[in-house]
Amino acid sequence: MSIYEHLVLRMARRWVAGSSMDEALEYAREANLRGMRAIINCLGEHSISRDEAEDSVEEYKRLLDAMHSSNIEGSISLKLTQIGLDVDYYTCMQNLMSIVRHASMYGTLVWIDMESSPYYEQTVSIYLGAVKHYKRIGLAYQAYIKEHSLDIMHILESGGIVRLVKGAYREDASIVYKSRRSVNASFRRLMRILFKYSRGIFAIATHDNTLIDEAIALSKEHKGREFEFQMLKGIRDDLKPILVKQGFKVAEYIPYGINISGYVYRRIRERPTNLLLLARSLL
Repeated sequence: MSIYEHLVLRMARRWVAGSSMDEALEYAREANLRGMRAIINCLGEHSISRDEAEDSVEEYKRLLDAMHSSNIEGSISLKLTQIGLDVDYYTCMQNLMSIVRHASMYGTLVWIDMESSPYYEQTVSIYLGAVKHYKRIGLAYQAYIKEHSLDIMHILESGGIVRLVKGAYREDASIVYKSRRSVNASFRRLMRILFKYSRGIFAIATHDNTLIDEAIALSKEHKGREFEFQMLKGIRDDLKPILVKQGFKVAEYIPYGINISGYVYRRIRERPTNLLLLARSLL
């Protein structure tokens, strides 16, 4: 094992439940006991064949069955490239609807994680097509993407559910805001849109104290809006119980699986201070 792989595995213990579904379910039970919902994700992306994509589809169906039989309160989250978007648009849509039909038996919400910019338009298109048939589908929307307001309004007007995130992929400055100040300003604009125009539940997915405080202020201004805070496993564990105690809905994003390097890399890019954890792990 290389030094890099060793470091990734050490860091992954903080953010990833483990390699197996059972380990993820155990963390999900613990989240429920602490008053939080669970969002379970099987790590993986960029399936290069129909068979590989179909394997991911079957894994998510087994996960849905296991969550139901274990009385887990929560949802699943997946990437479209994991279920065939790199194969072709039709295969991906077909696979997504197969998962959605399975989820509908239990009334479980299915989240779609947004990926890098080359997949943006297809992801929004597939989502808008799917939400016509099943309303309990949500889409992660990245605040660092420029020229976004019309798209998010279209999603809301279609009855869509949005998870607002900052974004963590390496992108060109022509496509995304680069500075923290600009990203936060964009996040605030989109958050105000969600509180004002969302027809149902939406999610504020950030670990930033200032943005969380602003979301709380907006919730007081727009009383009755149904939303939840979403945070990653292993991050802001100090804040999660405080928000629960204050009466806010909180969900914890719990990934599992063996394809961890891309996920860990994005967590480090998202919050560079996580590099300190790497350094400390070597001591």
